[in-house]
Amino acid sequence: MQVTVIGAANIDIKAKSKTSIIREDSNPADVSMKAGGVARNIAAMLAKYNAQVHLITAVGNDPFGKMLQESCKTLGINTDAWIIKKKASTGVYVAALEDDGELYTAFNATSVQESIKTSEITKHKKLILNSDLLVLDLNLSEKILNLAIELRDRRPIMVDAVSVAKVPRLEGFIDKIDVLKLNRIEAEHLTGIILDTKERVMQASRQIVSYGVKRVFVTLGVAGVCAADSHGEIIVPAVPTPVKDVTGAGDAFAAGIAMNISKTLRTQAQAGVMFAAEHLRSKNEKIH
Repeated sequence: MQVTVIGAANIDIKAKSKTSIIREDSNPADVSMKAGGVARNIAAMLAKYNAQVHLITAVGNDPFGKMLQESCKTLGINTDAWIIKKKASTGVYVAALEDDGELYTAFNATSVQESIKTSEITKHKKLILNSDLLVLDLNLSEKILNLAIELRDRRPIMVDAVSVAKVPRLEGFIDKIDVLKLNRIEAEHLTGIILDTKERVMQASRQIVSYGVKRVFVTLGVAGVCAADSHGEIIVPAVPTPVKDVTGAGDAFAAGIAMNISKTLRTQAQAGVMFAAEHLRSKNEKIH
């Protein structure tokens, strides 16, 4: 399976508190630095399962950018299409985690992706067109997202919504998406429905399908995932598992559904859940 992934690659800096976080105070923590970014994380998981993966992303001409590229090459990700920006800094994601591994808050500085030019994507038209699947994350500008979809010429496309702040970027092309992956709060923002019951989760999923998306997956944390298409909605439960770190679990889920793009809705959802569970049990590679 050949997959082209376009979106963010950045450095993740995470502080995991040793005790329950106290606001406006200095909290003891373990700090780590790892390769990250939604697109990069999805690409890494796909490569792990022997997909032929090409990652198109933008990084700065700086030590972080070089570290990321070497890390991706080590994982078997093709980086020939990387865009190196001389006047920009490589993206950074900073997260504060509770002592149980749950996310407390996070910040991202991924503006380098916004600087990608149309000519830098168009030159890879053949790669984008001929891959079995194109995966996009919403860290890209609306112009680049629409261009990539146009170049794809109605072949399978999967989109990861990334964050609430990026969800509005779906507006111009949501009806051209084959598979859309969102989390609970992203789905709430897209539909205006508060997902506080199973019925409302399914209602929101139906509504998103009505926008023209062929399949939608709404991740619900410990409650599992709601998957929907034109035939209906299903809830697939989460797999109970000890949590090392929740960061990147949604990206692992996305990789699972990407690897099973041609399977039934339920099989695809179950694969995503299993990929996420495996990620939650593991420790990601560190960059030194």
